[in-house]
Amino acid sequence: MSSYKSVSFDRSQLEALQRLRQFEGGPPSFWAQFTELAQALTGAQQARCVVQLEGAWSLLATAPSSGANPRAFLQQSLGDAAQKAIAEGSAVVVPAEFEAGAQHLLQVLHGGENAAQCLLELRFAPEQLERVGADFWAELLPLIADTPEIYQSNLKAARTRFEAARMQEALDVLAIVNQQPKFAPASMALVNELTSRLEAERACLGWVKDPYVRVVALSGTEKFERKMQILQTLEAAMEECRDQDEELLWPAPSDSQAIDHDHQAYARDSGSEYLISVPLRCQGASVGVLTLEREKAPFTQEEAWGLRVIADQVAPRLQDLRYQSRWFFIRWATSWRQGLAKFLSPRHTWLKAGAILGSAVLLFCLLVPLPFRVSSTFVMRPESLVHMPAPFDGFIASTNVRPGDFVSADQVLVSLNDRDLLLEKAETLGEIRRFQAQAELSEANRDLADLRISQARLLQAEARLDLLDHRLSRAAVRAPFDGVVVQGDLRERIGAPVQQGEVLVQISELDGFYLQIRVAERDVDLVGENRTGSVVFASRPDVQFPFEISSVSPAARVADEGNVFALRANLLETAEWMTPGMTGVAKINSGKRTLAWRATHRIVDFIRMRLWF
Repeated sequence: MSSYKSVSFDRSQLEALQRLRQFEGGPPSFWAQFTELAQALTGAQQARCVVQLEGAWSLLATAPSSGANPRAFLQQSLGDAAQKAIAEGSAVVVPAEFEAGAQHLLQVLHGGENAAQCLLELRFAPEQLERVGADFWAELLPLIADTPEIYQSNLKAARTRFEAARMQEALDVLAIVNQQPKFAPASMALVNELTSRLEAERACLGWVKDPYVRVVALSGTEKFERKMQILQTLEAAMEECRDQDEELLWPAPSDSQAIDHDHQAYARDSGSEYLISVPLRCQGASVGVLTLEREKAPFTQEEAWGLRVIADQVAPRLQDLRYQSRWFFIRWATSWRQGLAKFLSPRHTWLKAGAILGSAVLLFCLLVPLPFRVSSTFVMRPESLVHMPAPFDGFIASTNVRPGDFVSADQVLVSLNDRDLLLEKAETLGEIRRFQAQAELSEANRDLADLRISQARLLQAEARLDLLDHRLSRAAVRAPFDGVVVQGDLRERIGAPVQQGEVLVQISELDGFYLQIRVAERDVDLVGENRTGSVVFASRPDVQFPFEISSVSPAARVADEGNVFALRANLLETAEWMTPGMTGVAKINSGKRTLAWRATHRIVDFIRMRLWF
């Protein structure tokens, strides 16, 4: 190549500069190679690159790396020379007085927009700069000055291409997950796809179930035993990643400060050479963890970045599927917890909400009185109830009614068998005719004594005939008034004997009912002056009827449940279907009481009865 007096450079150096412009490594490596190549191209004794950060100059790289102290230049103030170079945007030669026995050339390096100010400082012997022509620097220095900017542009372009590829990969994985309508198949699709794309031996998905992480999917395995020790070790490694909320690589990079004890334990137990765990975040919180295992090669930082992009894309979809797969009650509780967390903080939300709600309920129970009613049972009684007994000893011939039937006045209810009465009547009529004949014969014979006897027997037979006629007229038991049959189902007693006075049927009038309420002795004091309430019938519990108490029994009577007081009450509203004997539950208004009193007054009364003195 061209040579300018004592300084020259060849084509290989220019090719090296061109390759450096396409360099894809990190900035430290670039600046080290750039500084060495700048020294070689210019023939300088030393070359240094410095950057201005927060008003101070810092060293980026020096060449050669050995020899003079690389920070000696920084110990001297660049002063006006640096400002002049920055202002002119070109090289500035610093006089030899700046450093005895040397001259310095400052060249502004282009780094692109918003880049920190960088300078290339070249150290020459005083006579060396004088032997090099100005054309040399006019050609060479612009090539050197543009190199950092071109490197940054190429680096950004490569990074953009890398990010676009990773984003496309994430969208492809998301599309596969979106095809699944349920959480379980979506999880399996995710781990299987990651295993294929990253050439991993196994991919596992763990999901947060507070306060732990539980494995929900293993690539290539639809069912797994949760009690396996290796699975518990894997979940511990996932919790380790979730607690630190960052990607974990194992073996860890040399500069990593992350804790990976559980990953080391899982790698030892599973025999995996390389591991990577990535948290799945949704709305700033970790909802799951992805763990991949590989045998051939370690996971790179680029793969970790791409996996993080995939995790960020699929996390919301998996979270929605997981939420939809839960029971309604759990979804409802989760929504309430998220709403409460905005006011009570995310930590111990339910505990705080429960404490507040419990305090409010306790105060309400202690301070707020509510209407209280005494509960008891009742029986509907008629104002008038007629017992229809058997008029004479006999046998039941027929019955025409059953309990609940409505009857009209003079309707036949029960008929007794009158055959014996009819036979006895026929016999009695025969005796009457015989006694009449004997009386006539005694009268013709003028036998006064026999006449008197025959007449007495005749009268006796006629009296017995009247009795038989009376019994025959009462053989059919008739209703005395319009009413309803309350008791007396005789259908199974046809032909059975009955005794005179035995009650066959009970009939109640259709009007004039009252309630007989039985209140326990321990609750009668709660009735007090309260005279109103409501009842529900066992047959119609959906309808309430108000009543008013008319009288209270002055004395208690013994019942199966203990001593009770009978209260007489009148219904304020009635219905056509109401009949005597119907039962139900009565609620008697008893003022207002707090819920705490209702819950404790029984036990308080019990303690008072046991501990009084």
